[in-house]
This record gives sequence, C-alpha cells and structure tokens, in this order.
Amino acid sequence: MMRTILIFTLFFTFFFANHRNLHGQVQIDETTLDSTTLISGIDIPWEIIYAPDGWLWMTERFGRISRVHPETGEQDILLDHSAQVSQEGESGMLGMALHPNFPEDARVYVVYTYQDGGMKEKLVYFTYDGSALLDETVLIEGIQGNSTHDGSRLLFAPDGKLLMTTGDAQNLAAPQDLNHLSGKILRLNDDGSIPVDNPFPGSYVYTLGHRNAQGLAFSPGGILYSSEHGPANDDEINIIEAGRNYGWPNVEGYCDTSDEISFCEQNNVAEPIAAWTPTIATSDIIYYNNAAIPEWQGSILLVLLKNKQIIELELSDDGMAITGQKQYFTEFWGRLRDVCAGPNGEVFLATNGSSWLNNEPFTHSIIKLTPPPASGDASPGNTKSPDRASVRQSVNQLQVSSPESLIDSSWAIFDLQGQSLESGMIKSEKTLIAHQLDSGFYLLKLGTENKNAQVHKIFIR
Repeated sequence: MMRTILIFTLFFTFFFANHRNLHGQVQIDETTLDSTTLISGIDIPWEIIYAPDGWLWMTERFGRISRVHPETGEQDILLDHSAQVSQEGESGMLGMALHPNFPEDARVYVVYTYQDGGMKEKLVYFTYDGSALLDETVLIEGIQGNSTHDGSRLLFAPDGKLLMTTGDAQNLAAPQDLNHLSGKILRLNDDGSIPVDNPFPGSYVYTLGHRNAQGLAFSPGGILYSSEHGPANDDEINIIEAGRNYGWPNVEGYCDTSDEISFCEQNNVAEPIAAWTPTIATSDIIYYNNAAIPEWQGSILLVLLKNKQIIELELSDDGMAITGQKQYFTEFWGRLRDVCAGPNGEVFLATNGSSWLNNEPFTHSIIKLTPPPASGDASPGNTKSPDRASVRQSVNQLQVSSPESLIDSSWAIFDLQGQSLESGMIKSEKTLIAHQLDSGFYLLKLGTENKNAQVHKIFIR
C-alpha cells in the first residue's frame, strides 16, 4: 500500500512539475501573464501568423495549413497537402505569408519541400475562398532542398515585395554562388517576377552568404532583422541590407580571424549585431511593440530551440545595435519554433517537442500568453497606461488623446505590412485625424523616436 502511494505521489509530482505552466500565470518582471495551451495534439507548427481575419494561421510541417481561433483553439483545416509535401528531418511545410492586402487579395504564400529526383523546395501561393485554400500557383521551384537547412521564413516588406530565406541545404558551395538560390534571402514581386531594383540584376538574390536563416522581422522604422543558425558556434542576429554578403561558410559570426578579415574586406560582408557561442538554436523573431507588456515593448523577441526559452533583445534608440538581453521561461515548454503577437499584445508560441526530428508527431502545441486586460477604450490593440495614448473613432476620423511626451511628434497610419498611408503631426493632447481609408485593420504609429513610439492596431469600420 505504501509503495502504491509512493508511486502515485512521484507520478503526480513529476506530472505537475512538467506541466505547471500549461495553465496558470507566468511573470515578465512586473507584468503577470495568463498562460494557456491554446491547442495541442498538432504536428510541429512551423509558422504561426495573427491574420487580419482575427484568426491564428498555422502551417504544420507534415503538410497542413489551418486557422486556429485565438480564444477557443478551434482548428479550421484549410489544406491538407501532405501527399505533395516531403517531410524528413526539418523539412516539410515551412514558411507562410498572407498577401499585404489580405483578405481583399486572398493569396496565401507557402514554402514546402518535395521530391523530384531528390529533395527540392518550392514557393507557391494558394487562393483562400473563405473555407479552403485552392488553385496552387508555383512561383519558384527546384531550389535545392535537404532534410535539414531549408530555411524558410517568408515576410512581406513595407514596399510590398516578398522576402524568402533559403538554407544552404548542406551544400557549402551554394551560399557564395549567385547562380544558386540556396543560402540566400530572396526578394520577388507578389506575382513571382524579379523586381527591377534587386541588387543583382535579373536575380531573385537580395543577400547571400547565409547558412540557415529562420527568422525575419521589420521594426516600425523599417529595419529588417534576421536570426540565423550557426554550426556549433555563432548563432546570429543580423541587420539585412540589400546586396550584402553575410559570410557563410567563409565567415562564422564576426570577422575576427585573419582569413575572415580578408574575406570580409573583399566581399562586403555584414557582421552580426549579436552572436552566441556555443549555439542556442535561434529560430523565429518578432519586433514586439505593444505597451501591454511594457518590459518587452520596442524589443526583439527571439525563440530558441536548443535552449528552450525566449530571449528579449533590447535595442539602441536607432535600432542598429543590441544593448542587452534577458532570458525568460527556460525549459517551460520545451523547444520553441515560432512566435507571433496578437493585436492586444498577446504572444503565441509554437512548440517543437524535445528534438529537432519529428519523432513525436501530433504531440505539439501553441501556447498563448495573455497580458492583463486594458482599461478604457476598446480599440483593438489599444492598452492604456499613464504614458499610453488612447484612440477612439467616429465617422471618417480618429480621436487621439496623447500624453504630453507625444506632443509635437508625428503620427502615421500604415497598412499591416508597414506601408505608410497617411501622416501628420500631434499638436496637442487631443488630435483629430481625418482619413479616407477603407474598412479594415491598420496600424497607427504615434511618436517619432523608434524606442518611444507607440503602435496601435485599429479597425476602421
């Protein structure tokens, strides 16, 4: 009897110790967040996006695309492409991006690996009809693939161009070869054509010399950051600039050996703004800019696989340097593959199990971290604090109540991909902003300084 009691005691102690944060509260310094498992029993969720339709869109690596309701966890399967997707190791259904004008333009862009005389990778888009993804259109195919080092993150830039990261596919010659699309960041028009202002004429290549970049994020000021896996050393955070070389495989991390210094001087190499040795397995990044979690506002959030945590990367005022870093939630939820933020400052995390292999299929989850509810007006994404503006709307205008710190700074309205639509100045504590915008979600940026600016997600009726 005593032995049975002891076994049950040990079991429940172990169970609750390892599941203590699946439901409950967690702490970000002074801010308390509710922690819940939004959905479980899914395959590795590689990409999660909070979409303009108010749902969380998700790719699962075995070949499925779904919408997940951000409150109930209801899963709405839009496409099962597993018969076409080749999933081995880290390959499979990977990056996804919605067209900047979604849902009016219902194109959904996806990268996946497939078999064609070996592992290959392609970029396609589907059309969303309100209930399913249809009519696959291939934009780029035949990119060298592998069971590892396939990239691939997709992100629309503020100028409407689509960016795609590709891994080196274990081919060390590819990243420095402009005739090879592996080990690059690619840039293309939304129809798959090559932009005329790409740095290498007639080429999709935007930057070269990458090993396996799996995170892309823009700051409100337009700085493009990437996260990249190193070998056993030098995981990196980079600022991405057109035409630059990021060194791999000739340079690992900083230019700090004689051979590396020589290569960097001859090849326009951009050094990382942060590097980690030994590696921590950097995965996705976002720029978090919501006062709902003030400790994270204006910082990059980086999720880790090997180190199983979130790192907050504090930025300099100009956004060009990392001035500090802080780790959170080590070992709470295992390996973390992806991260995104909701309009009210919620943070969603995609788990990746205990191994880089998919040896535990359909055991993965999305974790939701919910900040305290904001008081006052209910504009989507608006939270209030003594220094936080409030935004209300009436017919064809926004009413902004600003703290003194924002007076004599600027305001600007952006679409959800960062394209500036209208702008002006904040002259007093009460500002009326007249607009001619169509119904939909937009971003209202208040303030000039990158670090102190406030971004409100608004819905114009």
